[in-house]
Amino acid sequence: MIKLTLELPLELQQLLQRRAALTRKEPRQVAMEILEKELAAEEKLRSEQERVVEVLQRAGLLRPLSDELRKIADPAVTHEEVRAALGSAGGKPLSEIIIEQRREQYERLLRSNGMEA
Repeated sequence: MIKLTLELPLELQQLLQRRAALTRKEPRQVAMEILEKELAAEEKLRSEQERVVEVLQRAGLLRPLSDELRKIADPAVTHEEVRAALGSAGGKPLSEIIIEQRREQYERLLRSNGMEA
């Protein structure tokens, strides 16, 4: 086993001591359990994400970025930044635009067949 020494803020150290006292365990053991639980959850999430990506790729619903898109994509932009930019863009939501376009196409089709909408 590898020895790891941590400098903890006083508040965190007190929380660890309190948890250890409540569970009647050594602080070292409590810290180890917390780390194991957190890191295992992170690893589980990562493996679930990998499985989802694999399933979507096999179904043809997910593909790697093309070279052209890779050149213009900025990997430093976060999901929150994109959401904020789209939220402040104004105008109609894309879903409403699509519904309107489909309605127009449907009405044109009806007219071309001598029917009314």
